[in-house]
Formats: sequence, structure tokens, C-alpha cells
Amino acid sequence: MKKIVIIGAGSSMFTTKLLGDILSFNDMKIDEFALVDINLEKLNVMEKVALQMCKQSGKEVNVTKTDKRREVMQDASYVITTIGVGGVEAYKKDLEIPDKYGLSQCIGDIIGPGGMFRFLRSYPELHRILKDMEELCPKAYLFNYTNPMAPLCLALNQGTKIKIFGFCHNVQSTAQQLSNYLQVDESRISYWAAGINHMDWFLQYKVDGKDAYPKLFEISKTDEDIIKLADYEQDYRSLGVRLVDLVRFKIMHNFKYYVSESPFHMGEYVPYFRKNQKMIEDFQVSNRWWLKHEMAADEYFEVLKGLLADGKEIPWHKTFEYAPEIIHANITGKPFRANLNVMNTGLITNLPNDCVVEVPCYADSEGIHPCYVGELPYALAALNRTNINMHIGMAKAAIEKKKHLIYDAIKMDPLTAAQLTLDQIDEMVTEMIEANKEYLAGFE
Repeated sequence: MKKIVIIGAGSSMFTTKLLGDILSFNDMKIDEFALVDINLEKLNVMEKVALQMCKQSGKEVNVTKTDKRREVMQDASYVITTIGVGGVEAYKKDLEIPDKYGLSQCIGDIIGPGGMFRFLRSYPELHRILKDMEELCPKAYLFNYTNPMAPLCLALNQGTKIKIFGFCHNVQSTAQQLSNYLQVDESRISYWAAGINHMDWFLQYKVDGKDAYPKLFEISKTDEDIIKLADYEQDYRSLGVRLVDLVRFKIMHNFKYYVSESPFHMGEYVPYFRKNQKMIEDFQVSNRWWLKHEMAADEYFEVLKGLLADGKEIPWHKTFEYAPEIIHANITGKPFRANLNVMNTGLITNLPNDCVVEVPCYADSEGIHPCYVGELPYALAALNRTNINMHIGMAKAAIEKKKHLIYDAIKMDPLTAAQLTLDQIDEMVTEMIEANKEYLAGFE
């Protein structure tokens, strides 16, 4: 029996994508979709959406729903977590409180003060899910989509035998963006990327088997060239966001390799681009589009409700999410390669072993197999380590439940250190701890 448990299934857009991708495969049998969410209104709607999608695809899949996950976790094959503890109101505070002290984050969900407190809100619940799995489905895979990815996977991996893999789409979305810039079809590209979540390095990027880096350097010689490339980008444009890649091309021209995720994210993982408001505007990374996206998340939910009420079909198309592909490979034995977040067991030799790396992994009927990468070029590993320092501190703070470790970890953040004094950081963190006190039970 193949049972997929989705925890956080009320995330209507993402759950619809996952279900659609899984149902797109005609050569595997899924026995049950178990949907879990604490928002009963969204849960009820998503159950109807799942049933309708199964009907449209002609697949017989049992669909269950509950706000009590233990009721459906027994003998699960895959548990997918996509939770957001605290919601958009907590997230707004993650951005607004640092603003008061002169620290401007754009996304603020991976490292820095925003990432730290998102992590502290999510980790306890994910840890409880992990403990439920150890009891009810110890052979299942945990596929985590909740951010901040690397520190959560790092903390969750401590002292468990559950197979934990972190899923993101930063590598495949960046690969697509580069093909857009080069104006070639995605079918013609190949690549090899590794590093850490949201800071993977495209160590190879080829078109028709030939190195595409010379062309990437050629089309990005000036800021004007890079700004024109935004007209070709498709992924962010589909979200209503204009992505101008001045940040990542600047990184490439300085360190020789292109980096994953987006300029909005990368601009806050390093100290080079957000020193003042003028720089933020010049590099075109001022748009807090992710906050706007989260605040508008219910819009798609209302669309789904309307489709159901009118008796219409649910539209979907195959996306590039990795989890459905990995499940398909694992069930059918047809290999698939994806960049996933795993513990660094010597996979990247010049990054520490007590960290989580994002490396190519092959999935088949025997499991998921991380690939050996070896040594990254010096500068790339050094940039990764500046973020890993905070990942390790974040995990340490959550596991040991020590408030002083929260302060220590945030002081390791490259952007925070570039913007604020130590005294300012102390004041900011104290205020953020107070704003998040309901999520910090047991901290000393």
C-alpha cells in the first residue's frame, strides 16, 4: 500500500501542484492521499479538490482528511511537510522589527533574524511530526518543504533513523531561468549543481553538451544587458514579479559561477548588496514580493472554492516539483536525479560534516542516493560556510533551548553583521523574542 500524507494540505496552490504532478503519472498506483491541516475550512475544500482531481485523472485513490495527523500516519510511505507556523502575521513581524533597527531584509525566511524566528516557530512542530513517524511509520520518508530548509533538516536529523530529505525548487527554477536568458529550450540544457539550499553553485551548465558559461558571460557584460534579460525570464513573471538578475550576475562575474535561488534571496545571504537603500534600489531587490504573495495566498483558495461550487474541473499542469518525481522513481524503479538537502557525509569535502548540503541525488526502487561532489572552488565554499555558521547556530539554539544561542546565531548572519552593531542586534533580538514568546516555551 502506498500512502502519501501531506501535512499542511490547506496550502491550496502547493497541494494542488503536488496532487496534480503525482496524478500525472500513469505507471504507478497510489492507494491513499491523507490530507492534514488545522484549518478545517481549507481542509474540507482541499479534500473536495483532491477527489475532483482524482476523478478527472481517472485514478482510484482513497482520499482522507483530518486535523489530527496521528489518525492517518500509520504505515504511511511518504510524509510531506509544508507547514507555516504563525502564519503571515508572524512573518510580517520578522520583517518589520528588524526594519526599526536599520536592517532591511527582502524575503527574510532562511537566515538572518527572519529566518531564525521562522525556524524557531516551525522546528518544534516538525520535531513532533518526526517523533510520530518514529512510532507510526518508521520506514516512511520525510519530505520537508518548510523553510528555512537547511537548519530545519539539520536539527531534525539529530538522533533519528527516519529518512529525511529537504525539497526546494531553487535549482530547477534557476536552470530554467538560465535557459530563458540563453533563449534555448530546456530540453537542450544539462547541469551539475551543488552547495547549500538557496546557494547552490552551477559547477557545470551546458547547452547541447557544450559549456554555456562563455555565452552567459557574454550576454551579461553590462547592467543594461542584464536588465534586458528580464524580458525573457518566465518563472517569476508567472507570479507577477519582474526579476532583474543584477545580483547573481555580479556574483558570477566575481566568483566565476552562477548561484541558485533568486537575486531577492541571494542579495540578503551576503553583505555586498544591501548596505543602504540606494544599493537596494540600484540592484532592484527592494520588492518584498514574497510577503505580498503570502498575504494573497487565500486568493487561489477562493478560486478553487468557486470552481467546486460551479461544478467545474480543477485546472492543473505538470510542474517541476521534485517530490512527485522522487516518489515515482521510488515506486517504479525508473531513476530520477534531483538536488536534495541531506547531511554532509563527506559529499562536499570542504564543507563541514555537521551541516546540511544540497547535492544531486538519484532515486530508484532501492531508495534515494546522494552523490559525491568533492571539493568546491575555494570562494564558493567560503560563501557557503558564512551561511552554514548560522545554520549550525540555529539548530543548536532550538535543540538546547537557550536564548543566548539565538543572539549568537543571528550575530553570525553576514547581512545583519554588515548592517548593525552588536548592541543593536541585542536590542532587536530581545524585541523579536518577546514577539515570539508563545513559540519559545522551555527556553532559558
